[in-house]
Amino acid sequence: MRDLMERLNGIRFEGTRRAVAGLCLSLFIALYLLVSLNPPPGWGPAFIALAACYLIAFVGVVAEWFWGRWFAAGLGWSGVMVAGASLAMIGWLPQLAIYGGLHALIVLTLTGKSMAARYDLQANWRERYGMDEFAVARLRKTVTRASASLPTLILYALAPKEGDGQGILFAAAGIGALLLAAASLRGLILLRTWGVLTAAVAAAGLWILGTSSSALVVHPYLRGDFGAYFHRLQIDVSVGALFSATLLTLAVLPFAGPAVRFVRARR
Repeated sequence: MRDLMERLNGIRFEGTRRAVAGLCLSLFIALYLLVSLNPPPGWGPAFIALAACYLIAFVGVVAEWFWGRWFAAGLGWSGVMVAGASLAMIGWLPQLAIYGGLHALIVLTLTGKSMAARYDLQANWRERYGMDEFAVARLRKTVTRASASLPTLILYALAPKEGDGQGILFAAAGIGALLLAAASLRGLILLRTWGVLTAAVAAAGLWILGTSSSALVVHPYLRGDFGAYFHRLQIDVSVGALFSATLLTLAVLPFAGPAVRFVRARR
């Protein structure tokens, strides 16, 4: 791994690598938009939200905003982990392998010191916010982990729920957690304390939801003869809440120590 990182750090061609990452992101934007035109019942909002998520990453990478590399890398890591877990549980599927491979390509093309210098090491924003090397590294980890939680959180929050009152309750709670997670990313990028707090609240809510809900409806034609597969997919979608909760918790951790020291200093 160390040798791989050293080789990646030595690769130049930043413009070409940015273009490749943008191409991969644009492919997922087009894919989710096309699926949203004729989605399975109840899944339209989820695919539209996923397309919007990748669109934000695409614009951030192409425009070379300082957080664009972090946000896109988070989506890339999310896709790699989801594809790996799905291949382990379901078995080999070329579609999943391609899905994971494209996300891995996003991560690889945006990795390296030369790409970091082009994005997060820009002098203007670091001077404006007074960021040193350690602060930039802490913020990078937080934004990357928080953005990695978004795809599975979108699927969990916007997927159709079965049941009446309880399903509506879980749907509302999931959407609330999604809005908090999205708001926390905005706050983190602006270096606001409420960004960390909203991420912590979203993580706590998802831990509760993930351990108390598992009834998600997949489109109807997966029922019947596909009962065993439907049950497995049903469990996998519910695990998405715990997956997102774990990533959001990890996103908050870099700020836990400084927050504790700040509170102690105020006493």
